[in-house]
Amino acid sequence: MNKQTNLRTIEINADVVRRIMRQKGWSADMLTRRATISLGTLSAVLKGGHNMFFNRADSLRKALGLSSLEELEVPTSCGEGEEPSSVRSIHEWQLDDSLSRWITASNALQFRLWKLKHEHLTKHARGKCYDLQGMSSQERNRCHDQLLRHPKVCAQIGRHPHIIENITTCEASDKASWWVIDYWIDGETLETVLQAGALQMDAILKILKGIAEGLAVLHSHEIIRRELNPKSILICSESGEAILTEFELAKLLDGSPTVSSRDWLTDPYRAQEASAGDINIRADVFSWGQIAIHMLTGQCPATGSEVGLLAKTAASPSLKKLIKQCVSISKRSRPSSMQEVLQLICDEGYSHE
Repeated sequence: MNKQTNLRTIEINADVVRRIMRQKGWSADMLTRRATISLGTLSAVLKGGHNMFFNRADSLRKALGLSSLEELEVPTSCGEGEEPSSVRSIHEWQLDDSLSRWITASNALQFRLWKLKHEHLTKHARGKCYDLQGMSSQERNRCHDQLLRHPKVCAQIGRHPHIIENITTCEASDKASWWVIDYWIDGETLETVLQAGALQMDAILKILKGIAEGLAVLHSHEIIRRELNPKSILICSESGEAILTEFELAKLLDGSPTVSSRDWLTDPYRAQEASAGDINIRADVFSWGQIAIHMLTGQCPATGSEVGLLAKTAASPSLKKLIKQCVSISKRSRPSSMQEVLQLICDEGYSHE
């Protein structure tokens, strides 16, 4: 895990870079041209222990053909079963099982997911532990609103079948971490579900309808999800329903401070305009469409490949037309609301009531 005071950098795994260069037969000059970095920077990377800013590291990732920055980052020194700090419990919740390694979010904050167990009751919770170590008081103040964004969104929505419910949020007693604790959902992320293999059309449409309903209720409360992808969608094991979570990067239209998107990492599910200040709910419509294509084809579409991929699917012509409109580069060409998306799904007989 990166312990730099500046949490906008990651340490590059030199072994990964060398391995890919050998596999592709690339010289240092060839890689520097592809990644648009200097020879001096690459030399420092190959020596090991070199940190790069996220945007430069993302350029290197693309050049190497890696799907995520985690593949390029030096593995965390904290083992999968070890605690994020000296804390083994947070209030009445005890750390039960690690659900992820350390992850760097688009806003540069680092977090890890845990399954928590209640100290006295036979119930669990989903804990998101943000690392605050090495952060100055100024940096903590800067990210304070970001840490509160998820529970604030959950509080505005209240109970909804496609929105996760928050229990509490708090700072750990050792001041080294911040916790966001949600009700436990027995299931996997949509990313994990998709990695397991193709889904039946009924299951795909059920999930897409649930995502659309979750987005619709967010929009009705003037909240734009802004960065929706399969990692931030849980699929309930029992019901197969989609549940939206991870609202730290949501945009609130009520005048709340905006989480800066200036240095966000590349995300193929995110609309291009979402990194700018002037966005509306059509940004979420785009993300829904990209996820729909991934579910139907088994792969996240690269820009410009959407129509070709859709043509090969078993979706109905009307559903293909809808998805094509959703992923239009021009936001004016997309449906103006998730209600339009839901209306077509219901018209096609995909109500799943």
